[in-house]
Amino acid sequence: MDRRKLLYILPAVILVLLWLFWPESEDDKKLRNLKDQARRAAMAANPQSGEYREFVETNRKLFSEENMYSFSQLMEMARTGRLSLVAELWKLRTKCNGGVDAAVVAEGAQKPPAMSFDECNIRIENFLRQQYPAPDNEKLIALFRNYMRYEDAMRRFHLPDNTPMAERLEFIKKKRREFFNDADAQLVFGYEEARQAAQDALAEFVKNSASMPADARVKKFYDIRKNMLGDYNAAVNESEPAYTRYETEVMLRSDEMQRQGNGVAQTQAMREKYFGTEAAKRMAQVDREIQQERQKIDAYEAAAQKLARETANLSEAERKTKLTELRTTMLGKEEAEAYERRMQYEEYLRANNLK
Repeated sequence: MDRRKLLYILPAVILVLLWLFWPESEDDKKLRNLKDQARRAAMAANPQSGEYREFVETNRKLFSEENMYSFSQLMEMARTGRLSLVAELWKLRTKCNGGVDAAVVAEGAQKPPAMSFDECNIRIENFLRQQYPAPDNEKLIALFRNYMRYEDAMRRFHLPDNTPMAERLEFIKKKRREFFNDADAQLVFGYEEARQAAQDALAEFVKNSASMPADARVKKFYDIRKNMLGDYNAAVNESEPAYTRYETEVMLRSDEMQRQGNGVAQTQAMREKYFGTEAAKRMAQVDREIQQERQKIDAYEAAAQKLARETANLSEAERKTKLTELRTTMLGKEEAEAYERRMQYEEYLRANNLK
């Protein structure tokens, strides 16, 4: 062979040999194993496969729970915001972590390697197909596949960091409609989108309604929320903690209470409304204790400033000793130590431009 031709061919031959015989890294081995697992799972998912029965049984043990929802229950709960289909999907996915569940592995047997993302999806689809009758199972699988496509697209797409939140949310909403028709998008994302829209409308209302009479303001707030949430309103009301509802009413009435100067009495009345008479009394007692503690700290800080002026000619160590003695005398040992820790933490925040 001509030497010049050899010079052209030899590098290519060397590259091929290196590709064939270069040892795999641990990451490459793991990736190859995960791909092999997914291929085997896809083959086992074929009803004609000799492994199909075992494959189905493994998935049943892996994903089944007692009292699982029927298809109609899933759809109704998703429609009214009492259940998130995305959260249910992720609950299934968590069971793929670490491979087949420990309950599936015989005692003393070696646990299989971690399950790949693709294998997990194959097993979930098979489980849904077995768990629910046709055509309901195909509806769930279609929702599942469309969500996988949407999730993959969102992982690969990045909006600029300075994109305003309103534009970011609007983009996400439009992106979802590329993978779901309106009805399915409402089923999967409707609750989340309605809550966001309601929050925006309510924030605007609160900002512009400070002069309204408090009773009318409270009523209007919840009327707006009900209209914005629609079918989801009942689910929000059912899951909303009493303390959140109380805080909301306090916020809505605060402007009027400030104008009328009856904040203490109004606050106590609202506490009785939401928590009962006894709980309201305990809350009032806590308020008094907090106020007394604040007064003690105010008194100490005034005395500390006076002491600093009177001991300006002492050394730093002597001033610190006298300050510690004053703090302990006025606040007590435990509260004095807690106060010192708070001051050190606040100084750390200031020194590092965190406050």
